[in-house]
Amino acid sequence: MSLAAKVVLGVALVAAALFLSSLGRAPFVDPPEGFHAVIAWEMLRHGDWITPHINGVRYFDKPPLLYWLMAGAFRALGPGEMAARLGSALPALGVAALTAWLGLRLGGARVGLVAGLVVAANLELFLFARLVKPDLLLVLCILLAFAGLLEAYLRREEARDGRWALLIFYAALGATVLAKDILGALGPLAAVAVFFAVTRERNVARRWIPWAGVLLFLAIAMPWYALVEARNSGFLWYTVVDNHILNLARHRVFPDEDVPLSALEFLAVTAIGFLPWCLAAPWALWRRLRGPWPAPEDRAWLLLAIWAAGSLAVFTLSPFKLPHYGLPAFPALALLVAKLWDEVLEGAPGAPSPRALLAPPFLLFAVAAGAAFLAWRGYLTLPAGALPSADVAARNVAARGPDLPFMSGAQLAPLFRSLTAVFSLGALAAAAGLALRRPTLGLGALLAAMLAFLPFAAEGFELFARSRSVRMLGDAVALRAAPGDLLAHEGALENSGSWLLTLDPPGRAPAPAPVKVVNGLVSNLAFGASFPEARDTFWDADRLAAAWRGDRRIFLLSAASSERSVTRTLPPDTLHLLLEAGGRRLYSNRP
Repeated sequence: MSLAAKVVLGVALVAAALFLSSLGRAPFVDPPEGFHAVIAWEMLRHGDWITPHINGVRYFDKPPLLYWLMAGAFRALGPGEMAARLGSALPALGVAALTAWLGLRLGGARVGLVAGLVVAANLELFLFARLVKPDLLLVLCILLAFAGLLEAYLRREEARDGRWALLIFYAALGATVLAKDILGALGPLAAVAVFFAVTRERNVARRWIPWAGVLLFLAIAMPWYALVEARNSGFLWYTVVDNHILNLARHRVFPDEDVPLSALEFLAVTAIGFLPWCLAAPWALWRRLRGPWPAPEDRAWLLLAIWAAGSLAVFTLSPFKLPHYGLPAFPALALLVAKLWDEVLEGAPGAPSPRALLAPPFLLFAVAAGAAFLAWRGYLTLPAGALPSADVAARNVAARGPDLPFMSGAQLAPLFRSLTAVFSLGALAAAAGLALRRPTLGLGALLAAMLAFLPFAAEGFELFARSRSVRMLGDAVALRAAPGDLLAHEGALENSGSWLLTLDPPGRAPAPAPVKVVNGLVSNLAFGASFPEARDTFWDADRLAAAWRGDRRIFLLSAASSERSVTRTLPPDTLHLLLEAGGRRLYSNRP
C-alpha cells in the first residue's frame, strides 16, 4: 500500500471511529432532527419521491438528497436515530478522507494527514455529523467540486488529461443543488471566477466551461426542480424569490421561525466551532492571499484561501445568517492550517515561529481546563444566551416563548471533570512542545487533545438531546390515544417533529390522521399550508377552542410558554395537564 493510501485510510479510520460510534444512543433533538426524519419516513411509506411531505403537508424548504438517503437507510435498518444520522455521519467521514487526499495532492503526506485530522477534530463539524441535517452533504459536495477543479487545473499545468476531473467539478456542483439549494453551486462558482480574475486566466470559457460539464450539471441539478414545479405550481418562486431574495431583504411572504445571528455572533460561533485551529487561520489565510503565486500549487492554495475567506466574509456581511453557515469553509481552512504548520516545521521563509502558533492554543487549553474545573466544582455556569447563539432551535424558541431546557449542573459535573483532565493534559503537552522547542510535539498535543475531547462532546450531545427530547410525550400519546381522538400541536410542527414517528411506527396501517397544527403558520410549512389539502390541518385558537368543548377527546402538545399559549383561552375546568417533559406540555380535554 502506498504512503498516500495509508494516510487517507488512516484519516478515514479515525473519522469513522469519531463519527459512527454511538449514533443511535441519543434520542432525536427536536427541533430539528425529528422533522427531517419524518419527511424521509413519509417519503418511503407513501412512495412519493418527488414532493416531500410531512403530516400530509407538502414541504419545499430543502431539496431531496438527504431524504432519499435517509429513506434508503430506513428501508434497510428501519426508522430510528442511527439510520437517520448516517446521512450526516457518512458525508462527514467523506469530508475527512477527501480533505486528506487533497492535502496529499497539494502538499504531501504530512499536509494530508494533518489536514484530514484537523477537519475531523473540531467541535462544529463533529456535532453536525451527529445531527440529521443536510449541511454536511453540502460540505462534501462543495469539497468534491473543488477537488475536481484543482485536479483538472494541476493536470493542465502538467500537460496531462484532466477532462474527467473537470466533469467531477460540474457533477459535484449539480449535487450541491440537490443537497441544499442553488446557492450551494453559486458560491463555489463565484470563488472560481474571482480566482481566475486574480490569476489572469485566459480563455476561461473554452478551457473551463465545456458543454459536457454544463450538460452534466443540468442533468443532475434541474430534473427534480422541474418535476416539483410541474406538480406544485409556485415552487420555484417560493424557493428562489421568497426563500432567498426576500429572505435577505427580511420581507418574506411565507416567513419561518429562523432568527438570524448578528455579524459578531456569527464570527464567534464559527471561531468556537473551529477551535483551536481558528487561532492559526489568519496566518494561514494571509500567507496564501498575499502572493506571489509562481507555481500551479501556489495558485491552487490561493483558490482555497479565496473560498474560505470569501464565504466567511459574505455571510458575515449578509443580513441573514445562521450558526452553521460557516461549515463549508472548514475543509479549506483545515488544508490552509495544515499547510501553515508544514511550513513552520520545515522552517520555510516568512513562516511564523513555532512559538507563535503554539502559545495561543496552550493558553486556550489552560483557560479551558480552568473553566472546566470551576464548572465541575459548581463555581461557573453557562453564560446567559450562550445556547441560543449557537443553537438555531433554542434561538427561535427563545424569540417567541420560554428558553428550551438545558442540562443541569449535576448532570454535567462528571463531564466537566473529564474535560478538566483532557484540557490539562493538552496544555501540559503543548507547554512541553514550547519548552523543548519541539513544534511536532506541540502539534501532536493539539490533535490528541481535540481527538480526546470529542467523545466527551458526544456525551454532552446525548445529555442535551435527552433534555430536549419529545419521546416521552410521544410515547404517552401513543399509549393513550384511541381511534377517533384528535391530536393537535401548538406552534410550528418542526419543534416536535419526531412525535409523528411515534404515531406512525413501522407496520402500522393505515397511516394516522394528520395532527392539527394550531397557530403554526410561521413555519417551514407555510407555503405547503397554502395548498388546498392542507387547509384543514392548520387551525387557529378559535377553532381549537370550539373543538375542545366538543365530544372528541383531544391531546394537545405545546412548547409555548403559559403566557403565550392557546391554553389561556380554554375553559380551566376542561384543561388537564397530563405530562411535562423536554420543555413541552401535554394537555387533554379529558382527565
